[in-house]
Amino acid sequence: MDQAQLYVSSNALQKRDALIVLKEYLPEMAWAEEGESIIDVGCGSGDVTRNLLMPLLPRVEEVVGVDISNDMVNFASKHFQHNSLSFRAMDIGKAIQPRMVFPDGFTKVFSFYCLHWIHDQETCLNNMYQLLQPGGEALLVFLAKNPLFTMYEKMSEKTEWSEYMKDVSNFVPVYQYKSDPAQIMADLAQDVGFEILSCEAPMFEFVFENINYLRNAIKAVNPFLKRIPQDRQDAFLMECLEELAKLKTKCEDGKSVARYNLMIAHLVKPN
Repeated sequence: MDQAQLYVSSNALQKRDALIVLKEYLPEMAWAEEGESIIDVGCGSGDVTRNLLMPLLPRVEEVVGVDISNDMVNFASKHFQHNSLSFRAMDIGKAIQPRMVFPDGFTKVFSFYCLHWIHDQETCLNNMYQLLQPGGEALLVFLAKNPLFTMYEKMSEKTEWSEYMKDVSNFVPVYQYKSDPAQIMADLAQDVGFEILSCEAPMFEFVFENINYLRNAIKAVNPFLKRIPQDRQDAFLMECLEELAKLKTKCEDGKSVARYNLMIAHLVKPN
């Protein structure tokens, strides 16, 4: 997950979904005439923040991208810095009193394809709540359910790879096997103090055009690969593809179709 250059070239699915959600939800958000202060939580390599989010924002004074990975933040700062955009390291799942870091807070919190990696959803939402100014809105987009995580679990049961994946449960989203993930998410956000404008987990589909692109897409977000000796990584990735193929539906032309549930939560901090 620290391979920034690979991620930039292999994240078409994430960018496609972010664009779909932004085009639907941005017009529903309230925008101040004097401009907005924005934070993008889990900005990763910075390309979604700079190339997708910023051009669609109606009025903005400042955008900050934060990510747990120093490598990602350094890459984003080098390649996607802008006069109104900056990047810095922050672990939203463990940050304590985030307003000590950002004393003025923000009017909007965005997060794309990040929160499924965080098991402590309550702390995460609490930190976002603290970061928001009263009346501020959050738009959170992340995986609720995906066969990718079932594949990780199956790989961890294989003798050859089990020693590298003993903590596999830490990388499976908390909503992966819940019957109504959106309701659970909404209830938790409400307990934190948010008003729920909408929260849903619809099914999405994405077609991978060829096996090489699918392989790179998996490689770019695989949390276990760096633990495996380099001379065995290709074999590991090939087995990942084989296991994932068992969980996917193939199109008639042989292309792979990924089907997954995407959590989309639009929240507001009451005045």
